[in-house]
Amino acid sequence: MSEKINGSLSTAANSNKDRRWVNIGMGLLLCALPLTALAATPWYSQGGSHTLTLTKDGTVWALGGNDYGQLGNGTFLREVLEPKRVNGLDSVIAVSAGSNHSVALKSDGTVWTWGFNRTGQLGNGTTEFSPTPNKVSGLSDVKAIATGGAHVVALKKDGTVWAWGGNQSGQLGNGTNFDCKRPAQIPGLSNVTAIVAGAYNTSALKADGTVWSWGFNGAGQLGNGSNVKSNIPIQVSGATDIIAIGAGDWHVTALRRDGTVWAWGNNNLNQLGVTKISYSYSPVQVEGLGNITDIISSSGHTIAIAKNDTVWAWGGVGARQWGNGTSLNGSPTPVQVSGYNGPTAVAAVVNPETVLKAEIANISKPDYSQYALSLGNESKVIMSASRTLY
Repeated sequence: MSEKINGSLSTAANSNKDRRWVNIGMGLLLCALPLTALAATPWYSQGGSHTLTLTKDGTVWALGGNDYGQLGNGTFLREVLEPKRVNGLDSVIAVSAGSNHSVALKSDGTVWTWGFNRTGQLGNGTTEFSPTPNKVSGLSDVKAIATGGAHVVALKKDGTVWAWGGNQSGQLGNGTNFDCKRPAQIPGLSNVTAIVAGAYNTSALKADGTVWSWGFNGAGQLGNGSNVKSNIPIQVSGATDIIAIGAGDWHVTALRRDGTVWAWGNNNLNQLGVTKISYSYSPVQVEGLGNITDIISSSGHTIAIAKNDTVWAWGGVGARQWGNGTSLNGSPTPVQVSGYNGPTAVAAVVNPETVLKAEIANISKPDYSQYALSLGNESKVIMSASRTLY
């Protein structure tokens, strides 16, 4: 999802200023939670082969692939097709699923990790996999987390950003390309209000409305006019007066204060919302879209909500997942998502204050094709999760 500077959006009610944000899956989304929240807002995070669901009581449930312990149930069973509670976790306000690892943020500002750990993405100083959550040592006062394919990023209340895990493309932003097994502060980056992570790149939004990026840049996802990767933060060209950011695996989106949406990076799935280009090394304006109040980006699509509560989607999978009824194979430019105006499950993604409960079945269907599950079985899994958890 996106993150806003001015705090007009939250996934938990009654907060107008300080927000917590959680990455929704590998290189996907962020959702906001207030620092003072007494209860979590139901949410989910889809990883490479597994899904985490956060319930309103602060517990976390998981289903899907589990070869590396990413479900946190104390086992390495290959797959679990019904949601099981993650062992020993409570008071959680944010969840984030990486490719094969999982991250949770607690209300006390601590971060907990489990699952795959080949590049140190669990932040515990080792490369051993863990089927149960463990607290990341040396890290406190965290208010937001974001997860890429093999790295984790954390935003602290003081506006500093910390990162650990895989770093082959410089996605940790520490000036090296060496993996890091423990959290390390990103030098020279301060006054940050939001973080997002792509598969192998990271972006941050500063309080002054500028966007900074680092890591892999093969499709221009750093937005600096080139395709040269960077292991230190560099400013995105022309991105000013930004109030929200989002990220897919290979693209980044930004919402300007004037209600326009801009995007850069890969456009192989039409995720930039513009036609006739394969990628863009610098921000381009999404075609035919204005008066937007928030954005949410996933691996290959973006969804936006307008001031009039209409919901719009574009990209290779966004339109299909959101059922606009006219473009089942996606759309290269924004199309209105029919039947989802106002307080609906779709609005829950960008403004959950308006709904009483989030229906997972209406938000997305995880792709378990690698486990030979049919679409019908996927639907049953998600519907089961909805009934069980809500």
